[in-house]
Amino acid sequence: MKNGTLSDHLYGSEYDPLPWKQRLKICIDAARGLHYLHTRVKPAIIHSDVKSSNILLDYNLVGKLSDFGLSKMCLQLSCFSTSKALEKVDSVVKGSNGCLDPEHLKDGGLSKESDVYSFGVVLFEVLCARKVFDPTLDEDERHLVDWVRRCIGRGTIYNIIDPYLKGKIAPGCFRRFMDLAYYCTCLEGNTWPEMDEVVLMLKLALEMQENADSEMKNLDPHGDCMYGEISYVHPCSWS
Repeated sequence: MKNGTLSDHLYGSEYDPLPWKQRLKICIDAARGLHYLHTRVKPAIIHSDVKSSNILLDYNLVGKLSDFGLSKMCLQLSCFSTSKALEKVDSVVKGSNGCLDPEHLKDGGLSKESDVYSFGVVLFEVLCARKVFDPTLDEDERHLVDWVRRCIGRGTIYNIIDPYLKGKIAPGCFRRFMDLAYYCTCLEGNTWPEMDEVVLMLKLALEMQENADSEMKNLDPHGDCMYGEISYVHPCSWS
């Protein structure tokens, strides 16, 4: 693709940092792609390797899902059941370190919710602009999701977001985005949202950002849209 991968734009490349609203739009593009695979394709398809390096960006920075080498078709009728306990497809554990959902790692069962968990990891990548696993960091910071969990519990998540984004995310948008990423990456699969909910929440987050920017421009048409530090502690504790 013309503009490489999403990961190319987040770390370790010559690209300029992506603006926050552009990042949200790319997340929406990818979420729509997953929703299509899960609900519109018959039989449904589980991507099973969702990560930022598998989201390609075209000339207009529209996100496209790629790399279906590990994908699975839900041939069983139970894959269309509303019971998450019945949706799993037996699969050898494969995928990228740090992006696999805990239930898949535990029992090898692959489900559409496995894609949801991996997509939640991508959301944290987008916010923090750092790799899912970075062996060059201190031990307690190497795994992105674990590090984010601890920072949420301490109320210090704002400290580890991409420095380029600080002051540029509206408080309401930030909290909506964090709520979504939180639920996508919970350790228990019964809390994970469906991809249509993910798309809706991302669209709401983008709308909140656009409304906040518009209000700020009305107050100061020639100024930058800058926001203060935002606190975030989720009311539910991580397990």
